[in-house]
Amino acid sequence: MPRVDITAPPTEGEANAELYLCLSKVLELGKSDVVLDKGGKSPEKVVRLLASTPPEEILEKLKKQVENK
Repeated sequence: MPRVDITAPPTEGEANAELYLCLSKVLELGKSDVVLDKGGKSPEKVVRLLASTPPEEILEKLKKQVENK
Protein backbone atom coordinates (compact mmCIF):
# COMPACT_ATOMS: atom_id res chain seq x y z
CA MET A 1 0.00 0.00 0.00
CA PRO A 2 1.48 3.40 -0.98
CA ARG A 3 2.25 5.76 1.88
CA VAL A 4 2.28 9.56 2.02
CA ASP A 5 3.77 11.36 5.01
CA ILE A 6 1.87 14.53 5.90
CA THR A 7 3.27 17.13 8.28
CA ALA A 8 0.05 19.05 8.95
CA PRO A 9 -1.67 18.31 12.26
CA PRO A 10 -4.68 16.00 12.14
CA THR A 11 -7.02 18.70 13.44
CA GLU A 12 -9.82 20.54 11.67
CA GLY A 13 -9.09 18.65 8.43
CA GLU A 14 -5.65 20.21 7.96
CA ALA A 15 -3.93 16.88 7.27
CA ASN A 16 -6.62 15.86 4.78
CA ALA A 17 -6.30 19.21 2.99
CA GLU A 18 -2.52 18.77 2.76
CA LEU A 19 -3.02 15.27 1.36
CA TYR A 20 -5.32 16.62 -1.39
CA LEU A 21 -2.82 19.33 -2.23
CA CYS A 22 0.11 16.91 -2.31
CA LEU A 23 -1.65 14.36 -4.50
CA SER A 24 -3.10 16.96 -6.87
CA LYS A 25 0.37 18.48 -7.34
CA VAL A 26 2.16 15.15 -7.91
CA LEU A 27 -0.56 13.82 -10.21
CA GLU A 28 -1.02 17.17 -11.99
CA LEU A 29 -4.75 17.27 -11.20
CA GLY A 30 -7.04 19.93 -9.84
CA LYS A 31 -7.58 19.88 -6.06
CA SER A 32 -11.25 19.07 -6.66
CA ASP A 33 -10.22 15.97 -8.65
CA VAL A 34 -8.86 14.34 -5.47
CA VAL A 35 -11.57 13.40 -2.97
CA LEU A 36 -11.58 11.41 0.22
CA ASP A 37 -13.55 8.18 -0.20
CA LYS A 38 -12.91 6.66 3.25
CA GLY A 39 -10.93 7.45 6.38
CA GLY A 40 -11.77 11.08 7.14
CA LYS A 41 -10.72 10.65 10.77
CA SER A 42 -8.35 7.73 10.34
CA PRO A 43 -4.63 7.68 9.52
CA GLU A 44 -5.46 5.26 6.69
CA LYS A 45 -7.28 6.92 3.82
CA VAL A 46 -8.83 5.88 0.54
CA VAL A 47 -8.89 8.60 -2.08
CA ARG A 48 -10.82 8.73 -5.32
CA LEU A 49 -9.44 10.49 -8.38
CA LEU A 50 -12.10 12.23 -10.46
CA ALA A 51 -10.06 12.54 -13.61
CA SER A 52 -9.86 10.74 -16.91
CA THR A 53 -6.14 10.10 -16.47
CA PRO A 54 -5.30 6.45 -17.26
CA PRO A 55 -4.23 4.36 -14.22
CA GLU A 56 -0.87 3.63 -15.85
CA GLU A 57 -0.11 7.36 -16.04
CA ILE A 58 -1.13 7.86 -12.39
CA LEU A 59 1.14 5.00 -11.32
CA GLU A 60 4.02 6.36 -13.38
CA LYS A 61 3.72 9.81 -11.78
CA LEU A 62 3.65 8.27 -8.30
CA LYS A 63 6.72 6.14 -9.05
CA LYS A 64 8.56 9.18 -10.41
CA GLN A 65 7.78 11.12 -7.21
CA VAL A 66 9.12 8.29 -5.05
CA GLU A 67 12.32 8.07 -7.10
CA ASN A 68 12.92 11.84 -6.68
CA LYS A 69 12.91 11.63 -2.89
